[in-house]
Amino acid sequence: MAGDVRLEQYVQRKVARGREYFYFRLVRDGVEVRHPLPHPFSAEYRAAYDAVHREVFGTTPGEFDSPTSVARLVRDHTDSERYRKLPRKSRHGRDAALDLMRDRWGRFEAGDIRTKHVQALYDSLSERPATANRTLDHISAVFGWGKPRGFIDENPCRGVERMQGEGSYEPWPDEALSTLIQKGKPHIVKVALTALYTGQRREDVIARLCDAAIVDGVWYLTQGKGKNELPVPLHPVVLAIIETERAARRKAGIVDPRRPLLTSSRGDPWTANGFGASWRTELIRLQLRPKRKEMMAEGDFVATFHGLRTTNATNIATAVARNPELFGGIQRVKSMLGHLSESMSKHYARRAEVEHMNAESLLLLPEFGQRPEWIRKT
Repeated sequence: MAGDVRLEQYVQRKVARGREYFYFRLVRDGVEVRHPLPHPFSAEYRAAYDAVHREVFGTTPGEFDSPTSVARLVRDHTDSERYRKLPRKSRHGRDAALDLMRDRWGRFEAGDIRTKHVQALYDSLSERPATANRTLDHISAVFGWGKPRGFIDENPCRGVERMQGEGSYEPWPDEALSTLIQKGKPHIVKVALTALYTGQRREDVIARLCDAAIVDGVWYLTQGKGKNELPVPLHPVVLAIIETERAARRKAGIVDPRRPLLTSSRGDPWTANGFGASWRTELIRLQLRPKRKEMMAEGDFVATFHGLRTTNATNIATAVARNPELFGGIQRVKSMLGHLSESMSKHYARRAEVEHMNAESLLLLPEFGQRPEWIRKT
């Protein structure tokens, strides 16, 4: 449980003989100051922490903070219901962003932070564009939370110039797709083709495609991001891949309808980190990306997994654009990918209508590359 507790500055957690212990610990001029504390969830914790802080520093945390400072914004947001309801994975990112805000701007008034200040912080993270973009999203969410609570009048994250980097998610060109499909290792290609023909995200493809979610060739998916419930008709190529996985499972004597169907070369379900590392290694082996980012020339195609989703959407959108009245316009793309806005959700309220449209969308997808021999024909 304590692994999910956000510990305040100077607080450390220790585990001994199965019990948790918390301490206020500080080393100054080689001298250790150490005081025991109650559990952070207990009613006595705040008073105990403040008392030790006053003993060590002469003040309690935030004693002289302005009620509209960035430090107060960070603290109030951390105590909010919005923060407590964040999924664990999102909370880690939010915590990192809150730490940055407190370290860089803690003593300043939240209303004095301008776009140029956020841009400077964002640029300092430029070595990792994806991390920079996620951090900016979290910082913007915190300022957005503070706006109706009197901390700011305008969100300073608006107008920040983002990096494109690997977040561009450009569609795959035919030559690169052919290389991946024909020369890639089967356990990687299976995942890539499933993403390509379903248009779904990597997390959903490797973790949520299972027999329990498939009925009559339709994958009834609850997306990990957004939690949209989406019926995804499965293309014959994907059905063929699934049959090869089922055959391997029968041979191994595995009976578990909720076990993810797509597996690693060892026959185990993928983990997010495991697939990410294998995916990167395979792209390098196939010379679809360099070993180091700085070796990539400006304008080179950036091969990303999410780009397969973009490729799916691009092919459907291209076919739709030729005859929007016949194919249903942009609504078809939104429906197939699960991007249903509030107004779109009302328009496509009936599940059967969405399912019918998604089934027809399969007809708009071309056969990507030449099907590898190890995928059974269906």
